[in-house]
Order: sequence, then structure tokens, then C-alpha cells
Amino acid sequence: MFKKIFKASRPATLVVAILSTTLGIIIAYRKGFMSNNYLWNLWIIFLITLAALLLQSAINMMNNYFEEDVDESIKVLRKFYFLGYKRTEDEILTFKTGIVFFIITGIIGLYLSYYSGIQLFIIEIIGIFAAYAYAGVPFNYKRFGIGAIMSFIMMGPLMCYASYYVFSKSFAIEPILFSFSAGLFIPAILIANEIRDYEEDKSKGVRTLTVRIGYTNGIKTFYSLIIFSYIVLVLLVIFNYFPIASLAAIVTLPLVKNINNAMKTNKRKLIPETAKIYLIFSTITSIILFITK
Repeated sequence: MFKKIFKASRPATLVVAILSTTLGIIIAYRKGFMSNNYLWNLWIIFLITLAALLLQSAINMMNNYFEEDVDESIKVLRKFYFLGYKRTEDEILTFKTGIVFFIITGIIGLYLSYYSGIQLFIIEIIGIFAAYAYAGVPFNYKRFGIGAIMSFIMMGPLMCYASYYVFSKSFAIEPILFSFSAGLFIPAILIANEIRDYEEDKSKGVRTLTVRIGYTNGIKTFYSLIIFSYIVLVLLVIFNYFPIASLAAIVTLPLVKNINNAMKTNKRKLIPETAKIYLIFSTITSIILFITK
């Protein structure tokens, strides 16, 4: 059972939650909002990270449950009715686990809000609602072609700002600005998925953003997001938000050639190649921000 739940959480994608929350925590550290109590800081960081991981896992589980475009081998096993849907036992278990994860995330948010204020709890509620609505009915904004946009907002600025606010208890523009650099790779990864599945999605009437705007425009959007990630990085350095050492993340630029090769020869490699750049890019900038306080 635990193996099935773990697989349904799509563990490879959970690095996004870790990177986004870590960035917010580092910003709080740079601005001097950390407590002098080392153990207390670790406890709060643990709760923030746990909540982020549970929230993203729940998103993936809702997506699994409400997904209609599945293999025939899965459709054959969909024999059980649950909440008006015919699903497999594993899919029903996945859905219930996702709801439990949402509840635990809400409890953690309530606990952290006791120390940080009502604004944090409001952010948590918005985050949980947006997470469910990504694929959950009756909302399912993924089917309206805005899944990539909403994933960026949820996993980028919103998650980064929330983790920062836990420590700061006050508004700042930095968590939002900083998340626009590496964070733009998040929708790029999702659009890479849409580009890979374009023909299949179009034939089945799945209205992803790439299907709606066209294959060529989808590719242009994909590359634009990557280009703007680097542009935002440079701008943040120019305006003294990022230390100049952050430009070290530009070493990832040559890896874009792997994306170009994947685009031409094997689109299934688009997602892992884009995710690789995102991971390295984000890790470098986070480390630089941490050590150059």
C-alpha cells in the first residue's frame, strides 16, 4: 500500500516544493528573521517543508484520480464507483490519501499561523484550494489550459512567499521577485509535457495550453520561459537584489542544447532535460544567496 501511495505522489516532482520553500527560508535568513533558537528554527523548517511536500503530493494524487486519459489496462480495472466516478481500488486509495494530505497541510498551516498571523492561514487556504482545483472537479482549471500558469503561481511565488512569511510575519517583495527566476522553469516543464503529448492531446480533445495556442506557439512559449529565467536573474543582479555571484547559474545555459536536441529527436527527453536545468539553476542561486548573507 505504501509503495503505491509513494508512487502516486510522483516523488521525482517533489523537488519543486523543496526548492521553492528553501528559497523563501533563505530569504528570511538573509533578512535576519531567524530566531536565535537553533532547534526552533529547524522545527519550523521541518514543518514548512513537510507541508509543501504533502501539498504537492496531494496535487499529484488528485491529478491521478481525475485523469480520464489513461491506458486501456487501467480502464479495464476501473470497476468501483466512488464520488460518481468509476475507478480502480488504487485510484480510490490515492484520492483518499490526497485528501488526508490536504487536511494535514491545513493543520500544519493552522499551527504555523498561530505564531505568524492570520495572513499565513489565508495563504494556506488559498494554496490548498488551488492545489485541489488544479485537477479536481468541479474546477479542474487544467482543462481550461491554465494549468502551467497556475502551477507557477502555486509552486513559485505563493509557496516561496508563504515559507518566508512564517519567519518574517511581514510583507516583502523579495520572495515574489526571487521566485520569478528559477520558478519560470516550473511552467516550462509542464509545457514540455504538453509539447510531447500534443498530437495525442489534440486527437482526444484535451485542451491544454499548447493545443489551444498551437504547436508552434507552444514551443515559442516554452523557450521564452527559459530565456526569461536567465533575463530575470540578470535583472535581479543589476538591481542589487541578487549578489553578483548568482550569475554563476548561467553555467547551466549550455545545457539548453540538450533541450534543443530533445526537441528535434526525442521529445520524451524534454521534461527531464528541462527539470535538470531547473534543479541545477535553482540550487546554485539558493546556495549563493545562503553563503553571501
